[in-house]
Amino acid sequence: MRYLLDTCALIWLSMGGGDLSSDARRRISVASALHYSSISVWEIAQLMKKGKIVIPNDVVGFISDLNEQYGITTITPTDDIMIRAAQLPDFHKDPADRIIIATSLIHDLTIVTGDGKFTPYGVRTIC
Repeated sequence: MRYLLDTCALIWLSMGGGDLSSDARRRISVASALHYSSISVWEIAQLMKKGKIVIPNDVVGFISDLNEQYGITTITPTDDIMIRAAQLPDFHKDPADRIIIATSLIHDLTIVTGDGKFTPYGVRTIC
């Protein structure tokens, strides 16, 4: 199975699991591919700037460590993803999450998230 980790899931994974369920951690450990959206890098940088999270190094090092440990790769928002995100119904107001949802829909990925507002979009989720 291939997974797309939302921003919180990336942070939780870096903390050794955080609020991820044991099922989600197990699925991540046997996943055929793990991905994140570049928008999550922006969100993490913003959270650091505002002092809402503290990570052991800078964002580049944070992502590099996750890539090294889990083989996680980025999916950059393309024009198609951005258009799809803009066209989604307004169930979820957060534009970053809408980009993550659109990425999941276009690439047929299951999202690892604790956000219950993702499911009305018809995406598969685990947490």
